[in-house]
Amino acid sequence: MGVQNLQIIFNHPTTVFTPGQSVTGRVLIATSSSVKIRSIKLKFKGEAKNSWTEQESRRNDNGDTENYSVKYDAEEEYFENKVTLVGGGGESQLEVGEHVYPFNISLPLQLPSTFNGEHGHVRYMAKVTIDIPWGKDKEQETIFEVFSALNLNDEPSLAEPKKEEKEKFYCCCCCKSGPMTLVVCVPYTGFIPGQIIPLTIELDNNSNVAIEAVKIKLERKVDFKARHPNENTKSSSSELALLRLQGIEAHASKTWTEQMTVPNSLMFSNLKYCGIINDNYILKVEAIAGSMYENTKVEIKIAMGNIPLTIAQDATQFGYPTQPNQNNPLNEQFPTNSVQPVGFIDPAPVPGFAQQVPYGQPPFPSPLYPQQSMNPAQNTGYIQPLYPQAQLNNQSHLPYPELNEQQPTFNPSYQNLNPVVTSVPTAPSI
Repeated sequence: MGVQNLQIIFNHPTTVFTPGQSVTGRVLIATSSSVKIRSIKLKFKGEAKNSWTEQESRRNDNGDTENYSVKYDAEEEYFENKVTLVGGGGESQLEVGEHVYPFNISLPLQLPSTFNGEHGHVRYMAKVTIDIPWGKDKEQETIFEVFSALNLNDEPSLAEPKKEEKEKFYCCCCCKSGPMTLVVCVPYTGFIPGQIIPLTIELDNNSNVAIEAVKIKLERKVDFKARHPNENTKSSSSELALLRLQGIEAHASKTWTEQMTVPNSLMFSNLKYCGIINDNYILKVEAIAGSMYENTKVEIKIAMGNIPLTIAQDATQFGYPTQPNQNNPLNEQFPTNSVQPVGFIDPAPVPGFAQQVPYGQPPFPSPLYPQQSMNPAQNTGYIQPLYPQAQLNNQSHLPYPELNEQQPTFNPSYQNLNPVVTSVPTAPSI
C-alpha cells in the first residue's frame, strides 16, 4: 500500500554525461492510496572512495608479537546538489495515481571519469527521498556515469621523443667484463586505446654474458591512496601487452624496430581531477641474462588519453600499415573512412577513435556491467540508439580539435547528437 513505484528517469538514453553538461530527467512516483508526506527531495552527488584492510603486527604487554587488522580509507567529494521537489514547509498529501517531477541540474566543469577499481572507485549517483511522517522514508538511488575527455595535445611534452638507457656490468669468477648497454627510444609518449606504440631498442653487449631474450611489456598500475588512519598507498597492476624478442650472444650488438599495440579493449578513465586514485601506464623493456645474473630493466612512463596526438597521425613520419577491425560490431552501423590514420591498428567507430561512440549509442561494455556483450543487439539492458539510420557525410569534419582530414568524418543530421562532446564508455574494472 502507499507508494508502489519510485523511479529516477534520465532523458539521456545511456546515462553517460560529460563535465559541464545539464542532467535532465524526471522523478516518477506511483501511489495506490493517499500518502501523507513532509517532502520529496532529490540529491545528486559525485565522490571517490578508497578502502582496504592490511594485516600488521605489534608487541603486546607480554612481549609477544600479535597480528591485527588495520582499515585504510580515503574519501573525496566533487559536488553535491540538493533539490526540493515537494514540501519543505509542513505536511502535504500525495494523492492516488502517478506523479511526475522534472529536474535539471548542471555538472561541474572539472570532474574525473567514472572508475571502478579493486580498492576504490569514482562514482556518481542521484537519490530521491520521500519523507513520510511517523513512517519509514521511501528512497531510490540511481547510478549514472561521467566521461571526462582527455586531449593528449594539451600536454606538449607528450609529443616529444623519449629515450632511456641503462648500463650493466657483469662479474663472473671475480672478473669484471665490459658493459652491456640497453637503450629504448619512443617518438612520443601519449597514446589512446587501439594505437600502436613504435619503439626502437638498441642492445650493445660488450660483456662476456649472453643475453637470452629481450622482453617488452606494457603495464597498467593503479595507485589507491589512503588518508586514514594515516597516509598509505595500495597498488594494483595488470599486464596489457607483451612481446618477447630473441637475445644476442656476448660481444654482439643488435637494434630492433618494434611495434606494441595498446589493447583496443582498454577502458581508459581520465582521473586528472581525482586526488586519491592514480592511473599509470609503463612501457618496460627487460634484457634477460639468465638465472645467474640480475636482469637489466628500462622503464618509460606513457600517458593514455581519448584524443590522439597530432604527431601520431603524420603518415610521412611513421609508415605503419593499419587494417580495419572486421570484428568490430559498430562497423556495420557506422562505417569508417577508407583512409586509415597512422599508428592505429583498428579503425574506430565514427565519430571518434577507440572507445568513442555517437551520442545515442550506449557504451560497450559499461564499467558498471563488465559482463555486457560488445554486440549492441545483445545488450538488452540498454536503450538502443535513437537514430540507427545515421549516415556519414565525408565532407564534414570531426568535432575534435587539431585533427587532420585523414580522420573519419561524421555529420549529424539530427538534434540529439552533440557534435562537440560525444558520449563514450568509461571507467574500467581493474
